[in-house]
Amino acid sequence: MRAAQVTRVQNGLDVTRELPADVPRIFRALSDPDELSLWWGPPGYPMVSCTIDFRPGGVWHYLLRGELTKEEFWARAVYTEIVEPTRLRYWETPSDSAGGVAAGRPPADVAINLAPAPDVATTTLTIRIRHRSALDRDRALKLGIESGLSRALDALDLLLVADSSERQHP
Repeated sequence: MRAAQVTRVQNGLDVTRELPADVPRIFRALSDPDELSLWWGPPGYPMVSCTIDFRPGGVWHYLLRGELTKEEFWARAVYTEIVEPTRLRYWETPSDSAGGVAAGRPPADVAINLAPAPDVATTTLTIRIRHRSALDRDRALKLGIESGLSRALDALDLLLVADSSERQHP
């Protein structure tokens, strides 16, 4: 498993990670609700509800729930750009269960780029997260965005490795 490289910038984070699958497979893991529910969210806070209207202007609405605490975190992301299979961009905010924007965690502009790595069987995933200010970035860091995202990418990596194993050994 390859660790994510996380760089803190003035008002956000840049995250880069090599993943063990081709670009279309990673894109599917980022755009399909069933796939996302298998890995999205920090450990102990699985995604338990997810709907996606996958088009520019469409909404991805999801719920993370603490396995022990039962604490709930709703979020909504409005897609601003989709270039299949290499790029996604969305504006993410906390939400309520009905999908309305709520207060709480700082909103973020998230851009995800996928590029074939030199090893054809791998993909370089780059995530650019930008908040409205350095203060919002610091709030997001305090809430655990850096470690939560890194650990979610670990779960994605494991899912892709298992998927690859299943294809090789039916």
